[in-house]
Amino acid sequence: MSTDGLWSIGELAERAGTTVKTVRYYSDRGLLPEAVRSSGGHRRYGPEALDRLVLIRSLRSLGLPVPDVERVLDRDEALEEVVSGRLRELGGQLAALRWREASLRLVRDAPAGE
Repeated sequence: MSTDGLWSIGELAERAGTTVKTVRYYSDRGLLPEAVRSSGGHRRYGPEALDRLVLIRSLRSLGLPVPDVERVLDRDEALEEVVSGRLRELGGQLAALRWREASLRLVRDAPAGE
């Protein structure tokens, strides 16, 4: 952190374990707190941006798409509602995968010529 208590976009990305491109993307979508601009026009971020970025990355690691993350962060939808919807989707995908697995096993185990 510099003497002004703010990080460059590269420093923020490094602290969050992500790339500058990712930080810029989330910032441009309005998911991060508004960056202060340096006299040279460079983005400068405070600790609240790091906290928000870590939260975004955690939600994304759960498989939540960016629009769902936006709804949670904007408080348009509660985290529980978003997670419940995602669980329903995963349940359907798992059922389809189980059916596909069973079908493939039947084909594999069928006697030759059938």
